[in-house]
Amino acid sequence: MDELRTRGCKVAGVVVDPPATNADLARQAGLAYPILSDPELRTIDAYGLRHEHAGPDGADVARPASILIDADGVVRWTFVTTNIRVRPTADDVIAAVDAVCAAPGRCSAPSGRL
Repeated sequence: MDELRTRGCKVAGVVVDPPATNADLARQAGLAYPILSDPELRTIDAYGLRHEHAGPDGADVARPASILIDADGVVRWTFVTTNIRVRPTADDVIAAVDAVCAAPGRCSAPSGRL
């Protein structure tokens, strides 16, 4: 997480669960980033991440995904899976950030950061 912060990145999770559930999860897991609630799946749908009938009682949920969005709101990298246990490694995410920032004009934050 520190390596992302030093590169000017911000991290957030987006799920369908209510805010109270998300706050409990963040507290219990010791997460250093917010978990945002999207019960109507608006943001989840905007990124094409709806996983129909995959949640409890057949509810729609978000596919497990990591998305790198630059300072202009452009998606620069994605990692999407159907298995919640499969995630990109920290090194994969850092490499993606560094690749985006290596491209001319891509990082508008100070010191070439996102």
